[in-house]
Amino acid sequence: MPIDARCIQLASHGDRDAQRIIYETLVERVHRLVLRIAGHADAEDVTQNLFLHLFEKLGSFRHEAEFTTWVHRMAVNEALQHVRRAQRHPTVQLMPADAPRARTSQTTDTKELLETAMSRIDAELRLTLELKEIEQLTYAQIAEVMGIPEGTVGSRLNRARHELRLQLTALGAFERDS
Repeated sequence: MPIDARCIQLASHGDRDAQRIIYETLVERVHRLVLRIAGHADAEDVTQNLFLHLFEKLGSFRHEAEFTTWVHRMAVNEALQHVRRAQRHPTVQLMPADAPRARTSQTTDTKELLETAMSRIDAELRLTLELKEIEQLTYAQIAEVMGIPEGTVGSRLNRARHELRLQLTALGAFERDS
């Protein structure tokens, strides 16, 4: 059974099979999105909380947007709320995120460098960039997921790319502009 109006309706009334279909269809995609916002340590918990809230709120889905876009928006909100709560109640980090680590390959170096640079960008900008470049959503879909005007998506993408370049330069990824 695909995720269609009937599946959503059945799931909203507690049908476990329909809920399982929704969960199994979307969990990997949602987890990747949440992982990028909330980080490795909390992604699993945030993802599970999202699905609990999703099944509670299915009855409020009005079919005005694509279901996956609605779920993306819920995932973004859940992850951002988690990040905001964590910022209000910070924990002690035993090893800084940008601490040097043993390197095993050039690919690992590049990946870690990019992850470090991305982690230093404002969460809203980072999310916009990831929704566009990794999830490959359109400007309209990103606007809907984030609850912002479509024109703001473009300006946030420009700022995110600029900030990413600045962070990569600061980390020594390439030569600074003269």
